[in-house]
Amino acid sequence: MKQANLLKLVMAGALATTGIAAHALDQGGIIKIADNTSASSVMSDTGRKIDDSALTAKVKAELLAKKDVPSTKVHVTTRHGVVHLTGSVPQSAQKTLVEDTVKGVDGVVDVKNDLKVSAK
Repeated sequence: MKQANLLKLVMAGALATTGIAAHALDQGGIIKIADNTSASSVMSDTGRKIDDSALTAKVKAELLAKKDVPSTKVHVTTRHGVVHLTGSVPQSAQKTLVEDTVKGVDGVVDVKNDLKVSAK
């Protein structure tokens, strides 16, 4: 009897590590399997958020490296690989330079440039 319970636990662990979530054992010792689509959806969303955060960091680093860009006035957010630029720059040429720089960053799908030009 103890070997049977041990076998059930080993099977449940094996199923869990293969991407199929073992839900529970019922009274008869039958393994109930939960649908893992919601778990994979959460993992996908989490992975996307991490990817977007990493992309935002890469974009900010590229902007900081540019001499002609007041990068501290440029705000960067990313969602699904689309980089959204807000903030202000003193000249329209800088607005274009920022957008071109961001488009050149590996992983950027698109750029939404809402930078304002405001001379100070």
